[in-house]
Amino acid sequence: MLEQGKIDSKQAILLLISLVLPTAILTAPAITVKQAAQDAWLSIIVATMVGLLIAGLVTGLSLRFPGKTLLEYAEEILGRLPGKMVGLLYIWWFLHGNALILDEYASFLCSALMPDTPVIVFFVFVTVVAALAVYSGLEVLSRFNQLFLPLVLGLLLVVFLLAAKDMEVTRLLPVFDKDAAAILKGAVIPASWFGEIVIFALLIPFLDRAEEAPRVAVTAILICGLYLLICILVVVMIFGPHVSARWIFPTFNAIRVVSIANFLERLESIAIAVWMFGGFAKIGIFYYAAALSSAQWLELKDYRPLVAPVGVVLVALAALCRNIVELLNFLATAWPPYALGLFEAGIPLLLLVVARARGKGGRCA
Repeated sequence: MLEQGKIDSKQAILLLISLVLPTAILTAPAITVKQAAQDAWLSIIVATMVGLLIAGLVTGLSLRFPGKTLLEYAEEILGRLPGKMVGLLYIWWFLHGNALILDEYASFLCSALMPDTPVIVFFVFVTVVAALAVYSGLEVLSRFNQLFLPLVLGLLLVVFLLAAKDMEVTRLLPVFDKDAAAILKGAVIPASWFGEIVIFALLIPFLDRAEEAPRVAVTAILICGLYLLICILVVVMIFGPHVSARWIFPTFNAIRVVSIANFLERLESIAIAVWMFGGFAKIGIFYYAAALSSAQWLELKDYRPLVAPVGVVLVALAALCRNIVELLNFLATAWPPYALGLFEAGIPLLLLVVARARGKGGRCA
């Protein structure tokens, strides 16, 4: 096996939270509120339900083929050549998705922290640090995430509570002001982020108790949904739907307005720390998925020789995006059918249907 490490259920839950939440909290409010206005919180509930369905699909598939990753059982289900083609598509998606995450992460740090720093500096620095973590193995990446993520989530919740005095519930009214079509459109983008849990199909073989995979996935999706719901409510209750939709990073601006007795203020440094740790973990998970799947596709005995080449490709792809506006436009228009329609729901559903039709695997799904 390419990865010798094992992770427990708690570490897996935290990894999946880091896989979904950091970028979703950063940009989802603006995109979702633009479609659904004050009903954006309803869009998040719909998106969470979609995420639960994808989680069930992914874990069901993996439990049919115990000990095998997505690329391995794709070949068993479809045959060698079609399975290899599916594997190659997923390798591309892991690389492309991670490049978008890296670009979003670096653009945020440039705009919020160091506007005069060339974005390529962040690309290279974050990729090198992530490469070291990925090279060290899944256990090291999991332990780093386990150490910092609970602190990050706690700080984020505290900051949201401190912003309560600036919130007005009336800004959420009237409920159902938008029609069902607008609410569904608002749900598509966050649903595509929840759907990134498909990467769990590469990690389930390394769970110390693989039978707990469904519980792990459901727990992670529900926690992500709760935090994203809170985030949307806070942003809309502070700024209202019209102002929130015009911000690029509305959550960051919501945290900036926190001021308690003219003493406790300027808490955006906490927000930056939250996204630095969270974004690094998410980049590391996608990076690991790309390196591991590439090694499996090439039938290597170790994924570590591919860590550096994958990093070079990652930086090159991230550098292709010209600015954050172009990136957000891509996420709002092309990403959902590309990611959700094909990689997160389409191909896994196809694999499950074919596996059942051909009697492949066990009877866990």
